Amino acid sequence: MSVNEMTLQTLEARDLARDTQAMRERIEQFRDRLPASNPALIIDPARAPDSNAQGSTAQGGSIPHIERDELNAQVLRAAVLEHGALLVRNFFPEALIQALPHMIDRVLECVELPRKQKRQLRSHYYNPPDNLVSIMPEGAMELGALRVFNAKVGAAMCAEAPSVAEALLELFDAVELKRLISEYLNEAPCLSVKKWVIRRSALPVDEAGWHQDGAFMGTNINSINLWMPLTTCGGDTGAPGMDVVPQRLYDVASAQGASFDWSVSDDHVNTAFAMNQPVAPVFHAGDAFFFDHLYLHRTQFRKDFTRPRYAIESWFFGASAFSKSQVPLAW
Repeated sequence: MSVNEMTLQTLEARDLARDTQAMRERIEQFRDRLPASNPALIIDPARAPDSNAQGSTAQGGSIPHIERDELNAQVLRAAVLEHGALLVRNFFPEALIQALPHMIDRVLECVELPRKQKRQLRSHYYNPPDNLVSIMPEGAMELGALRVFNAKVGAAMCAEAPSVAEALLELFDAVELKRLISEYLNEAPCLSVKKWVIRRSALPVDEAGWHQDGAFMGTNINSINLWMPLTTCGGDTGAPGMDVVPQRLYDVASAQGASFDWSVSDDHVNTAFAMNQPVAPVFHAGDAFFFDHLYLHRTQFRKDFTRPRYAIESWFFGASAFSKSQVPLAW
């Protein structure tokens, strides 16, 4: 992909049938595949220092940040092992991503159509492959619940818009992301149907929402998430970024007092991390924020947000150390 290709016009000129079939085949490649029963874990809870197993009160947490030309798999691994995350400034060239918020708008417009209209729709912005229902562990009920949840928060699964998904994979190839992720995971990566998601934040933001994705993905996995802001957000910018606990964790924090069994309460965050309080970094369009399934975070909460935040979330797993419940697909 050249820097001039990522536009609405080039997306709409794609072969929709071919993209949809490609997504269908990516899903099928993992239908009967199971993860290794005892994978070599990058983040192994058994090797955790005692003070970090749940919520350390040690000081010194931070979000390391580097420029694109400083990044390689060893730098990424070292940052995630020590801090849980790495922020890479200017990872994506502006020319490659400037059309993406408009693509997200169009996907969400299609998703928000009444069910009857969506069933009759074939679009570069919405055309779920025919095996999306059957690949879900609980079938149509689970897919329906996912769609309701995503609609509430302003999100949609990339797999529901195969031309957008395939264009994103080409974008990832343009910045050599697959090589980086493969070297980090020590094997070929796969993505997640459920957790490869485009987002346009719904306002106002709910105050709850602290979580580690490992609470519902499981912890016997190797993962890395690329959170890709497409809007200047966070801090005092007026658009919600992300609140994070800037610390390496080795296990899932307590859900006591939380709204869901996979979430973490404000009280727990405030007490368990009293010496290492959450921060809300400023992100810029084109940054890449990498973190793993044990990183504690939420959509940034403030009452005075005036602008939505656009972002893309892409969870990658090792091809033998994946979360089956999150429905892996081949890359």
